[in-house]
Amino acid sequence: MGWVTLSLRKRELKQEHQYYQLRDLQISREKRALARQKSYEFAKLQAQQKEEELAISKNSEYDYGSVMTEITNLRKSITSDMSEDDKKAINDQIADKQTEYQNKVTAKTGAINDIKTFYDQQKADIEQEVGDEETELEMEQVDVETQMEAISQELQAVSDAISSEIQSSTIKLA
Repeated sequence: MGWVTLSLRKRELKQEHQYYQLRDLQISREKRALARQKSYEFAKLQAQQKEEELAISKNSEYDYGSVMTEITNLRKSITSDMSEDDKKAINDQIADKQTEYQNKVTAKTGAINDIKTFYDQQKADIEQEVGDEETELEMEQVDVETQMEAISQELQAVSDAISSEIQSSTIKLA
C-alpha cells in the first residue's frame, strides 16, 4: 500500500514541477517585455531629445550666422584710405560682434548641454528602474530553478522508492 501513497506524492510533485516550469517561462517573458519596454522608452526619449536640440538649432536667439555675416561685412568695409580712427571704430565693432558671436555659441552649447543632461538623467532613471525589476525577476527565477531542482531530486527519489515498494510487495510463487 506504500507505493500508492508514493504514487500520489509523485503526481503532486509533477504538478508542482509544472507550476514552476510555467512560472519560469512567465519570468522569461517578463524579462523580455522589460527589455522591449526599456528599448521603447529609450527610443522615445532619444526622439524627444533630438526634437528639442533641433528646436534650439532653429531658434533665432542662438543663430550666429547673421553675426558672422556682419563681421565679414565689417572687415570688408575697412579700406586702406580710411583714417585710423575709422579703422579703430570698425575694429571695435568687429570685437563687439565677435563677443556677441561667442556669447551666442556659448548660450547654444549650454542649452544643448542642458537638454542632454536632462535626457541622460531620464535614461539613467529608466535604467535604474528596469535594473531593479530585472534583479527582482532574476532572484525569483533563481528561486524557481532551485525549487525545480529540489522537486526533480525528490521525484527521482519517489520514483525509486515506488519501484522498490512494488518489487518488495510482489507475491512470490514458490
